[in-house]
Amino acid sequence: MPVLLTKEAIHQQFDMKLYDPISRLDHNRIIYFDGDTTINGNLSSDWATTILETLNEDTDLGNVLIMVNGNLTVKGNINIGDYHPLLLVLGDVHCDVLKSGDDTIHIAGDAHIRYAFFGNYNDGSIRIEGTTYVPYVLNSDHDSSINPRGAILINTYSDHNDFFEYDYTQEVLPQVMVPATFNEHNEFDEWQFIALVKAGQSPFVEGAKPTRLVHQEELEKLIAGNIDEIVELDLSEKKMKVFPTAITKLRHLKKLILSKNNISEIPAAIGELQQLEELYMYNSGIKTIHEAIGQLKQLRVLDLGGNYDLDAYPDAIGALSNLQVLKNDYMAIPLPDSLASLEKLEELSMYGCYNHVNAPAPFPEVITRLKNLKRFDFRENNIQELPSGLLNVQTLEEFQWTGSRTHSPNFPNFTGFKQLKKLVISKKFLGWKAEVFDITTLEHLAIDRNKEEKEFITQDTLDLMNEMAADENEDFREHLEWIKQVKQPESGGRFSYILHEGMKPEDLQDIHKLQRLKYLDLSFNGLAWLPETFFELQHLEHLNLKYNNFPDEVKERINTTFSGTTINW
Repeated sequence: MPVLLTKEAIHQQFDMKLYDPISRLDHNRIIYFDGDTTINGNLSSDWATTILETLNEDTDLGNVLIMVNGNLTVKGNINIGDYHPLLLVLGDVHCDVLKSGDDTIHIAGDAHIRYAFFGNYNDGSIRIEGTTYVPYVLNSDHDSSINPRGAILINTYSDHNDFFEYDYTQEVLPQVMVPATFNEHNEFDEWQFIALVKAGQSPFVEGAKPTRLVHQEELEKLIAGNIDEIVELDLSEKKMKVFPTAITKLRHLKKLILSKNNISEIPAAIGELQQLEELYMYNSGIKTIHEAIGQLKQLRVLDLGGNYDLDAYPDAIGALSNLQVLKNDYMAIPLPDSLASLEKLEELSMYGCYNHVNAPAPFPEVITRLKNLKRFDFRENNIQELPSGLLNVQTLEEFQWTGSRTHSPNFPNFTGFKQLKKLVISKKFLGWKAEVFDITTLEHLAIDRNKEEKEFITQDTLDLMNEMAADENEDFREHLEWIKQVKQPESGGRFSYILHEGMKPEDLQDIHKLQRLKYLDLSFNGLAWLPETFFELQHLEHLNLKYNNFPDEVKERINTTFSGTTINW
C-alpha cells in the first residue's frame, strides 16, 4: 500500500529539481510508492481517488502527485485525463497504452508500451528520459519529449514535423487509414485506432506507405523516365532527411525547390547540377554546405533562409559568379568576405536575422562592398549601428527597414543614395521625417503605421503604483514620476499619456518634393487631413489610405484630385 506524504517530506528525500516541470507545479500531497509497483487495471484519476479513499484522505486531486520510487507496471492503460494528479516514476514503466493529455508525466527510465502512445493537446507534457518502446505514436499538438524506438509516428493534428519526424500526417490519414479509425463526423479517432490495434487488426489500408517512402518512390520513377525533359523540380515538404543525390542525373535541371524538408547537409553532389539557375532550400534544417556549391556557375537565385542551425557559409559562395539573388532571412550567420566578389548580386534579403533584444549585432561590413546591390531587405533587425559605409553602395534602388533599430546616434543620410526608388520604413517615419522628402528619386514610399499610441490609467492605479514604489526598482520609480509629469486628463476621470508620438498632417508638408512618386502607403496613421502640398503630387498610381480618419469632404477632394489613381480606403 502507498502512503501519503507531504511536499516537505519528499523534498527532504529527493532532489525534485531534477524532474521539471513537476517540481514547479502544485504537489502538496504525494501518493508515494516505495519500490517496484504493479497496478491491476488502469492508472487514472478515478484510481487515484480510490487510493485516497482507502487511505481515509481528502479525495480532492488538485494538489496530488503520484510518485513511484522504482519500476511501475500497469496492467491496463495510463490515462489520467486531467491536470492532476501529476505522475513521477523513477524507474521503468510497462503499460498497454500511455495517454498524456492535460496532465504532467515524468518517467526517469524506459517506457514499454504494448499498443500505443497517445499525446493529446497542448496544455500538459510528458518526458521519458530513456527509450520508449512502442509500435505506434499518435501525437496531436502535444509536448511529447520521448525517444520512440521502432514506432510508426503519426501526427493526428497537422501536417508539420513538430515534435517528431512523422511517417504520416493529418493530410494523408483519410487515404491510409481504414474507415473504422474515423468517427461519425468523419474525424480521425485515436481511441478507435487503438481499439483496432488491441484487437490485432491493422488500422492501415492495404498498401499504405509512409509519406516519405511514397515521395521517394515518386522521385525514383521520375528519374527513370526521360530525364532530358526535366528542367524544374519541386520537392518541397516531402519529409526528406537527406539531400536526394539521385537528382544529380538531371543534367538539364535549372530550377530545384527543396524547401521545408529536414535535409541537414548540402553535399558535394550539388556541384554536379551544372545547369542549375535557381535553388530554393528555405527552412530545410541545413547545418552544413559543401564547398562544391561554388561549382554552380549558372546559379542566379539562392534561397537558404530559415536554416537556423547553419553556422557559416563556405567561402565558395563567392564563386557563384552569376548569382543575382541571395535570401538569408532569419539567420544570424556571418557573411563571408568572399560575398564581395559577387559582382552580379542585385538582391539581398536579411529579414529578421539579428533580433536579439539585449544583444544588438554588428552590421555585416561586407555588404558595404557589394558592387551591384539594388534591393536590400533589412527589416526586423537589431543592430549596433547602420554604418555610413552603406552609402558606398550607390547602386541601391530599394531599401526596407521596417521594425529595425540601431543603438547609435549615427545614421547614414539616405539623400546620399542617388538611385533610391523604393523605401519601406513602416512605423519608423518620425526618425526619418527630416530627410525622407529630400530623397527626390523615390517612386515607392511606405510610411504607414505611425499612429499615436496612448496608454490610459486611473487614479486608483496611480495610487496603487505609489504604494508599490518603495518596494520596486529605480526604473519603476522613474517611470512612475514620468507618468505623473506627462499625464493628461481624459473623460470619465481617467488620465492618458503618450507612449509613441504619431504622424501629424503637418509632418507631410514637404511631400510635394517627391514628384516621381507612384506608390504611397499612408495607412494606419490616424490622419484627419492632408496638407495642400500633398495635392501637388502628379504621378501617383497607387495610394493606400486605410485606417485614417478623413471626413467625407477630404475623401471627396482626394478622389477628385487623384481620379486616375488606385486608392485603398
